[in-house]
Amino acid sequence: MERPKMARVSEEMRRVCALLGDEMLRWDGVTVRPMFGMRAFYRAKVVFAMLPEKRALGSPQAIAYKVAPGATKGAGKKWKLFEIAGVEEIGAALGVLGEAYRKAGRGRRKKGGRVCGHDSCIEEVPVKSPG
Repeated sequence: MERPKMARVSEEMRRVCALLGDEMLRWDGVTVRPMFGMRAFYRAKVVFAMLPEKRALGSPQAIAYKVAPGATKGAGKKWKLFEIAGVEEIGAALGVLGEAYRKAGRGRRKKGGRVCGHDSCIEEVPVKSPG
């Protein structure tokens, strides 16, 4: 099996990703760990986003986000890339990342050991507009 190509990231993209990462770390239960030259963002134990730090998946101008937790398709089909042209697209990127964060909260345990996946049981992502 061939490894995916890892593209080098520009300084501008690093700056944009640093801003996105700083915002996501304000969200409840988000942690970050280094992974393959990228920064993996977790909600509890679920990875929901990958931001390039030194290397990027596919495009050097893209962030990766998880489409659906527990999807029955292969791991590669659970992730999508979101192209970012510059800082003016931070708001749109936060919207996509916010949706991935929200989905990462599905299926978490509630009191009594029950699993809840209803949209009404998942809090909204606190997204601030850039600026």
